[in-house]
Amino acid sequence: MEQQQSYDECVICGKKSPYTRSTHIDFRVGYVEGSGQGCFEPYMCDQERSTQLFTISKELVYNTTNDQELGAKVREIYWQVKNL
Repeated sequence: MEQQQSYDECVICGKKSPYTRSTHIDFRVGYVEGSGQGCFEPYMCDQERSTQLFTISKELVYNTTNDQELGAKVREIYWQVKNL
């Protein structure tokens, strides 16, 4: 009996990637450590899915030592971006 291969999905759009879960990350394109597998062509992701990304500056993270305050600031930025 042949074992069926399981493929990773893009963490942004959910499309099946060309990589099996057993493919080492050094041999993948679009893999981000700590996040997961992205699309083979990252800027071609299907944007119909509700996932949206926004950037937080490293200075904000560095200068806000309290995690609860940082979370509140990130949430505030999220709502500012969402209302654009």
